[in-house]
Amino acid sequence: MHPKVAIAGKGGTGKTTMAGTLARLFAQRGHEVWAIDADSNPNLASTLGLSEDAQAALRPMPRTILEETTDAEGKRKLDLRIPARDIVVQYGTESPDRVRLLLMGQVDHAGSG
Repeated sequence: MHPKVAIAGKGGTGKTTMAGTLARLFAQRGHEVWAIDADSNPNLASTLGLSEDAQAALRPMPRTILEETTDAEGKRKLDLRIPARDIVVQYGTESPDRVRLLLMGQVDHAGSG
């Protein structure tokens, strides 16, 4: 079983602190943890203990990892172009507690957000 946890809510309520703390605790207990920072102003890297240099080197996941398809009923959906584990290897950054951090939600270029 691969549990998934999402933390959402109003701005300024401690979501990033809570997410980072939970991610670090799970990783310290030996679980494989992938943390995704989808905030347009990402701060999860700091909460996970990454240095300023490591934070500056983070590469956001490009939108090209997704492909729009249509299912049998004609409904549009998004699928990954490559396996999730490959995305983590290519775009993830390991924190001091072995949490793999992925960035998404940043604007790639003017007019794309």
